[in-house]
Amino acid sequence: MRVEELIDTIGGKRVSPGAGAAGAVTLALAAACAAKAAAISLKHQPQNAGLWQSDDILERIARFALAGADRDAEAFTAFIKEHTPGAIAQLIREGDKIAHLIDVLAGVLDKIAPETEANMSGDITAARALMEAARTIQLTNLAEVQGEKA
Repeated sequence: MRVEELIDTIGGKRVSPGAGAAGAVTLALAAACAAKAAAISLKHQPQNAGLWQSDDILERIARFALAGADRDAEAFTAFIKEHTPGAIAQLIREGDKIAHLIDVLAGVLDKIAPETEANMSGDITAARALMEAARTIQLTNLAEVQGEKA
């Protein structure tokens, strides 16, 4: 899906993926910003094993987060149609997966921030801000779904 189509879908009036998918995409953007900082820094520090390892992890976080956005959209659609305990449990499981990715990204950012080149500080700042936005969305969604469960 193109970004413009995603924005139109999330912002549309019909039942569609919303905050959960947006949060997962936000997490993928956070990982991409961190990956950019690592990649540019590696050009200046090609022997930095920690940056090489983190670069691979960041790429996987971004991929898993985007897959999570798709899974969240499917779980949300099932929840709207069924409103069953199983559908609620699936939404919670998908949220937990995103929460885990957020925690992994936080650890990687803590590790690479001191290693990245100074001119990449904006990308690290963006990665942290986007990650925290994804965390806030995930926690809010979890509270809502837990309310449905009760």
